[in-house]
Amino acid sequence: MLDRDAPVTLIAQLSDLHVVTSDTDAELHVDNVARVRAVVSSVVREDAPVDAVVITGDLVNDEHPREYEVLAELLAPIDAPVLVVPGNHDSRDLVREAFPTLAWVDADHASWVAEVAGVRVVGLDSTRPGHPGAELDDERARWLETVLAVGFDGPTVIAMHHPPFATGIGWMDDSGFVGRELFVEVLATSSVDRILCGHVHRPISSSVAGVVAQVGLSPVQHVALDLRPGAPVSLVRDPVGYQVLRFATGERGGEIVVHTRYVDTVERPFRPRWADSVAPPS
Repeated sequence: MLDRDAPVTLIAQLSDLHVVTSDTDAELHVDNVARVRAVVSSVVREDAPVDAVVITGDLVNDEHPREYEVLAELLAPIDAPVLVVPGNHDSRDLVREAFPTLAWVDADHASWVAEVAGVRVVGLDSTRPGHPGAELDDERARWLETVLAVGFDGPTVIAMHHPPFATGIGWMDDSGFVGRELFVEVLATSSVDRILCGHVHRPISSSVAGVVAQVGLSPVQHVALDLRPGAPVSLVRDPVGYQVLRFATGERGGEIVVHTRYVDTVERPFRPRWADSVAPPS
């Protein structure tokens, strides 16, 4: 029997915003800023308000200070805490400056720990400065192990930019994940309930050391799904949106359910005639 009275926490995952300034000379395939604005507008209109928004990297496109100013304006309508990790398009220092209230670790890497309504969120900086790929060095592995060793009575989520698994899209996987073995070792001896990541601009799920890992949707263009060995670089303008994670704790321990919200599809919810015969929840 479902426990309808179990405490519920809602966390929205956004990823890969790639915010730009109006005078950018970057090659754009959609209006990045307009799409981010549409996603933010959808988040704040959710019927059940979210308790936090987690953004898994590539907040801006070119590590420019003015891009972070535009980002702040775009995120301003969100009343809930906004928790971010840097991506390979970000500057660690500028991300720290843009989000000063996060409990940043006193180290070169831009990682943190936060609690959101009974959910522990660990922001892990997976970036490798000067390189598009991921890295988990000894310092970050020790930090992560220490954080996860602290007891917590609730779900634990790791938010990071790079997926810690091979997606099968070769030209994206080729950037690599230095220290992935360390990450797996830490997970194998810790209690983690979900991994949230980005980088690939399309929804993907896998598992790492028995932990479900999910890549979030991007509001800009997506990497095309082409699993052929040696497939060329290919992008696609798929529908965009974000995920909403629903954390519930009841007698069975805990549940995490992930819903995908698409935006700008023109479709709106409607009530069919047969709904009149459906009894309301007790």
